[in-house]
Amino acid sequence: MRAVLKTRSVSQGVKFEAVSAPLLERTSGGESMKLHRMLLTALTALGAALVPVQAAQAGEADAFFTHYYDVATSTSPSASGYGGHGASGGIGDGLLRIVNSSDFAPQQRGTVCAMIYVFDDIEEMQACCGCPVTPDGLRTMSVINNVTKNFGVNRGNLNAGVIDIIASTPNLKPGKAPLPPQITPLGSSGFACDPTFQFGPTIGTTDQPLGVVPGLRAWITNTEGNAPVPAASNLIRGTSASEFEFSPLDAAHFAELENFCFFLVTNGSGTGACSCGSGDSFSKAPLPTD
Repeated sequence: MRAVLKTRSVSQGVKFEAVSAPLLERTSGGESMKLHRMLLTALTALGAALVPVQAAQAGEADAFFTHYYDVATSTSPSASGYGGHGASGGIGDGLLRIVNSSDFAPQQRGTVCAMIYVFDDIEEMQACCGCPVTPDGLRTMSVINNVTKNFGVNRGNLNAGVIDIIASTPNLKPGKAPLPPQITPLGSSGFACDPTFQFGPTIGTTDQPLGVVPGLRAWITNTEGNAPVPAASNLIRGTSASEFEFSPLDAAHFAELENFCFFLVTNGSGTGACSCGSGDSFSKAPLPTD
């Protein structure tokens, strides 16, 4: 087994090239993802040690960002055991909104892929998907109905967790084979968003080099209830919208994200896919003229 991740810095951040990680075989539904996590952690650490990445360079590209979600812990516990009836916590659906403020990607008039990776609050990846976002377009996703509806590992706890997003150029040219639900095509452009970064050899052609680019911005709403103090009789509710926080993207974390997503796609369960909600997948903007 091997894990190879090559990087080189470019003017707009870092490009990941020749990502090769034949780490996972098809598994039975009863196998625990904990075993895969231990295996992948060891292998990706080895890959990161062999090919170090300057985290600061990736961070400068504003290509990786993260946030939490909480839709139910005021009424039922999360996977880690937080919350329950009467606790302070999430109390309803949230909206994930992603915009593309750039024109960095050369494919399809600047469309960028939002590679989305969804975890419960005990670090288990439960869903992933690649969603195109057109320049100045808005993609809107319901946390309950799009982001967490089809959790993958033992129908995992959907109440609270973490969402990671990588902004990438479209990285797959699909062939004639059907695409897994995690991979979304860019209309009729001939490109698609593959959050595993690994399907080129089997269902199309990987568009190398893979470009991690800036330009995406994301916000999420959270509706939360505060447990009442003795003088109050009802849960105090409030809704807030906050922006995802940018973070450096190191080689080990990048490899974990793509490989856990690859496991969800290939384990044969048919689960583990988020869906992209509403928004253009194909830019209708007119081409610039001289």
